[in-house]
Amino acid sequence: MRKILAFFLVFTFCSECLSQSAGVLLSKKIDDWSSRSKSLDSDNPEILSLHCILLEDIIKEMDKEKKLFAEKISADKTADFYALKHNFDVIYQKTTVKNDSFQHKKSKIGDIFFLLAKEDLAFRDTSRALYHLDRALQYQPHHPKSLLETAKIKLATQKYDESVEYIHKVYSQENLSDDVEREVSDFTLVLYEELYSHGDNLVKSGRAAEALEVFYALEHFCNNMPSGYCNDDYYKGLMLSREGVYESYISIAKEAERRGNIEMSKKFYKYAAEYLNKE
Repeated sequence: MRKILAFFLVFTFCSECLSQSAGVLLSKKIDDWSSRSKSLDSDNPEILSLHCILLEDIIKEMDKEKKLFAEKISADKTADFYALKHNFDVIYQKTTVKNDSFQHKKSKIGDIFFLLAKEDLAFRDTSRALYHLDRALQYQPHHPKSLLETAKIKLATQKYDESVEYIHKVYSQENLSDDVEREVSDFTLVLYEELYSHGDNLVKSGRAAEALEVFYALEHFCNNMPSGYCNDDYYKGLMLSREGVYESYISIAKEAERRGNIEMSKKFYKYAAEYLNKE
């Protein structure tokens, strides 16, 4: 009988300990959620996505606890149900509001990285600017401003093929803003003129292989632009150059032929013939 009584007393005491701990444990969890939420930062775009995930994890934990809240706390005779409920609701609301803010910033992360790239360019740090533009495009592959700015940098560093690729990606976008459309249109003219002028100068100096690379980029640029953008003669004004042109045309035609680009080869043989006829 004594053994049964002792067992009953121990069981009752342990059950009471467990029930009493429910309120304490929840209070500790609330403090932990609050502390973890406050430690998360949305101002640094490098860690924003990670912190979004961590914040969502906190909300999931709170949602799970919310379902068992009444059951757990009502069994704890020493807990102040309404005080705990109030604290829980306050932290939950703050965390969800913060999550909404994080998600909004995450949706604009391309803009954030783009602005950082513009700051880099103001200090002439091109490599850092390209890093931030690349980060912008990792999160938002169709971010038009980042695509355009990258095209500009590639053109400035004479990476013509890459510049052409980026400008084509811009033109593939829909619903560009009026400001972006104007900026794209202005840059397109610059790109076209740069390719033409550089190719023309290479022709004049007899650097056929280098000229051919530029003409490849120019042809690719024109063939993939909106209909009617480029003239029928992709190499605008090229025939106006004279000194050493014939030999350069023939060299470019042979180089194109050697590389298996028959259409390009025919084009420059045609230019050479037209040059001779005009002489």
